[in-house]
Amino acid sequence: MIPLEQLHPIVVHFPIVFFLSLVALDAFALFRNKAIDGRGGVANLSAGLAVLAGLAAAAAYSFGDAALEIAVANGVAEAQLETHQILGTTTAIALVLWGLARGFAWWRRLPISKGRARGLVLVELGFAILIIVTAFYGGQLVYDLGVNVAPPAG
Repeated sequence: MIPLEQLHPIVVHFPIVFFLSLVALDAFALFRNKAIDGRGGVANLSAGLAVLAGLAAAAAYSFGDAALEIAVANGVAEAQLETHQILGTTTAIALVLWGLARGFAWWRRLPISKGRARGLVLVELGFAILIIVTAFYGGQLVYDLGVNVAPPAG
């Protein structure tokens, strides 16, 4: 069975992929004058990606919290984990709220005018930068410090 502390690095890739795909889709739709509201194919996919990113971010946060506790129990200084923890919590909250907002807008068929679509894509680009920065600090924990990584056998 997979150790609990290794579930976070597995699960965390899902919100990253879902959200970056959402940004690409919404930017493409904006530049091609495709509607990202209503019930069209692009709108359905866009809302679905936002909701999936939020759900996956909640799961990644939960497993990350468990991984943090295990790392601290194994002797990693909490100060080394702090930046990624703060960024991860902020990212998870942002993606969950964004997923809820986009799901609600899709469900209520709220119009997203051209100006709102531009703002929507800009907000998503900001969240994408937040995701990338968070991932960078998470990568540093694994690749530079070896946090929650089993030593090679032999």
